Amino acid sequence: MDEKEYTLVEHLGELRTRISRALIGIVIVAVAAFAVSEDLLELLRAPMQEMLIKVHGPTAKFMVTGAAEYIICQMKVALVAGLFIASPWVLHQVWLFVAPGLYDHEQRYALIFIWAGAFFFVGGAAFCYVAVFPTMFEFLVSSLPADIAMMPKLEEHFSFTLKMLIAFGVVFETPVVIFVLSLAGIIDPTKLGAYRKYVIVVAFIIGAILTPTPDFMTQFMLAGPLIFLYEVGVGVSRLALKIVGKPMSRAEADAAKNAEAKPPADPPKSSSSV
Repeated sequence: MDEKEYTLVEHLGELRTRISRALIGIVIVAVAAFAVSEDLLELLRAPMQEMLIKVHGPTAKFMVTGAAEYIICQMKVALVAGLFIASPWVLHQVWLFVAPGLYDHEQRYALIFIWAGAFFFVGGAAFCYVAVFPTMFEFLVSSLPADIAMMPKLEEHFSFTLKMLIAFGVVFETPVVIFVLSLAGIIDPTKLGAYRKYVIVVAFIIGAILTPTPDFMTQFMLAGPLIFLYEVGVGVSRLALKIVGKPMSRAEADAAKNAEAKPPADPPKSSSSV
């Protein structure tokens, strides 16, 4: 743990530095990803396009209402691709910002946080694309009356899909956060089971907010994985603590630190007999 006391201005300066470096990394990757942005757009368009063709026939298509709308979509998808590809670098900057406030036994979990966090972030987006998008778009398209044909606006569709990918990526970080905090001694995984009912309620609230459809199945596609990942994080944390042993809590670490810093007491003076 860094013994230096930081002022509020220094904390804000460090935060600005980490955010700036994270953004620079994302932009560099996004510039490279722009070269394949058309392929990425076609990939993101495919789930909705398949549903449109299935319901409205081969003439179904997207629409644009502005001259620059398509290139704006290319820039957005390249930027989000940069976020996912550069996620290890972004998480590394997050860790460097919080590291000065961590003890030595907590800082050794940096690699787990960075690489596992990146894996689950990308995995959440992949799950959204493979499992959620087909079900959700099928409901949206098939629920329309037969005399109404859907022609989605390209920019609105891509903005929504990109937000969903990021949302699922963040949700899939749950086991990583629980695992690292447990190994660091900040939370006790054996006590997290008591909060299970609250997690279930919060998961379905998040599912209702982030999914645009009122059907239970689409909401469950987000709430279900969140609940499952919570249980995975708790289970893996319990197993890890059985193997490596329970680390010191922050209170115990503070007590040990104060004990080391406290000067030894002077030995009592012996009274000499006259």
